[in-house]
Amino acid sequence: EVTGDGDNAVEELHQTVTYQYANGIKDYVDYMVKLRKATPIEPDVIDIESEDLQIGISAEIAMQWTTAYSESVHTFANTISTTEGGAHEEGFRAALTSMVNRYARDKNILKEKDDNLSGDDVREGLTVIISVKLQEAQFEGQTKTKLGNSDMRTLVETMVGERLPIFLEENPSVA
Repeated sequence: EVTGDGDNAVEELHQTVTYQYANGIKDYVDYMVKLRKATPIEPDVIDIESEDLQIGISAEIAMQWTTAYSESVHTFANTISTTEGGAHEEGFRAALTSMVNRYARDKNILKEKDDNLSGDDVREGLTVIISVKLQEAQFEGQTKTKLGNSDMRTLVETMVGERLPIFLEENPSVA
């Protein structure tokens, strides 16, 4: 909309875009995979969640491995993008690497003489959304886009360590 005499009274035009995913971050991962033009290794997006009602925190992770070489990790705290990651991402990375190595050893995919897989190996081609909700978010870093709450690292690490093996046991072809 333009108003005034045309010389100095011009209002800025604004456009609003709203994204809505019926299945939440699970659909968002699907969208991100398509956006990357990556081919999913398995058709279904893995979705796990957990909460600690005593301290009022929750976490949800949706992820899918693809044939892409790079990883695509997106983290959120109370729906705010935490582009610098933080405690929730650290917990995810640590738990995912140790859990995949443990699973590979238990299933004899990795032999005794084999080295453990590195975090980079485990996350190759992975698209993941980590979304946490908490009452007292502590944002750090110069741009305040890094989550500092250590209880979120613990919740995410525990959740991945406990729930992802169950998913893999129930879905051996995905594993």
